[in-house]
Amino acid sequence: MKMNKYRNSIYKISELLEVTRVPILLWIILVYIAALILQFISEPIIIQSIAFTFITALHIFLYWICNLLIGNYRWLYFLVQGTLIISSAFLVPSGSPVILIGLLPILIAQSITIFQNNIKVFIVFIILYALYCLSIGFIYGVEELPIFIPILFVILTIVIFYSVTYNRQVNARVRMEYYLKDLEQAHRKVEELTLANERQRLARDLHDTLAQGVAGLIMQLEAIEAHIKKGNTARTEEILKISMQQARDTLSDARKAIDDLRAKGIDEIDFYQACIDMVKKFSEANPIAVEDEIEPVHNLSGIKKEHSLYILSECLTNILKHSQAKKVKVIIKKERDLLLMKVEDNGVGFSTNQIGKSIGKYGLLGLKERVRIIDGEIDITSSSNAGTMISVRFPL
Repeated sequence: MKMNKYRNSIYKISELLEVTRVPILLWIILVYIAALILQFISEPIIIQSIAFTFITALHIFLYWICNLLIGNYRWLYFLVQGTLIISSAFLVPSGSPVILIGLLPILIAQSITIFQNNIKVFIVFIILYALYCLSIGFIYGVEELPIFIPILFVILTIVIFYSVTYNRQVNARVRMEYYLKDLEQAHRKVEELTLANERQRLARDLHDTLAQGVAGLIMQLEAIEAHIKKGNTARTEEILKISMQQARDTLSDARKAIDDLRAKGIDEIDFYQACIDMVKKFSEANPIAVEDEIEPVHNLSGIKKEHSLYILSECLTNILKHSQAKKVKVIIKKERDLLLMKVEDNGVGFSTNQIGKSIGKYGLLGLKERVRIIDGEIDITSSSNAGTMISVRFPL
């Protein structure tokens, strides 16, 4: 965590230095030209001017690469730059006021950006201010300090005000870029989660339409085969008609699932009537006795309506495929602000510890996923030869 904060701080400082690099370099060049002009007007000195040119070039170079030095060499950077500025003032004494007043405030303002610590900035200011006073006192005499010190503070105030204002603007831009990156990462994460949820949704819809329908058809075809072997033609024709109708229903359900994926909702469906029709269809197609207690429910949202119907369909299909039950009871009613859905049979039962562990058998696992999506709770109770009870409650 500390390392990340340190890296973020270095990155922000680098951004601040980057955007101010060109304007300050232009200012350094102007100071260099003004100092040479003043020196040549007063007294041309070739060798010192060449040395001053070399020192100025080194000063510019260090400023250009200061991004590489702000990690572990901050104090060394300011020490070297301060030394170069003071040395330049002594090389071209007639241009020293321009050099000292023009470059020292820039270096102090740069310390605000690099250190971002008031105590460290104050230390830099005290050292550079002392060097300024010593240089002016040595070159022009101590009696000239009352003139040069106010000039330094005026220029320093202007430069610091500009630097702080500019740093705030750049900080705001850097923060905005950081937030945009965070938003992009969050957006990518949401897309990944959305794709994962869609895959789960597709798996559930395929199971609740094609898988259930085909499983029912296979069971009926097996029954047809058994009756053919017994020579029971009448019963064979009866089951064959039921199978053809179920095949049509399965195709219709598959198309409906595709339409649901496109339309994203089934708000227009009457939930109460849909439950009644589903139980009636189950009762007519199977020799299992069905007792139902279904109350009208009119305030379900589209997504809860959709998942509730799939839950009921899955429970009835599982009873038909696995339970060998003789009797089924379906209860759908309100309990205060909750909806209770309970499906109970007197079949052979199963071990609830195996839910979701058998490859290719994901019906009950899909039930749990659907219940979780609608903020509900599911209770599955079953044991050998004692039947199964599935109870689902979720807020209306």
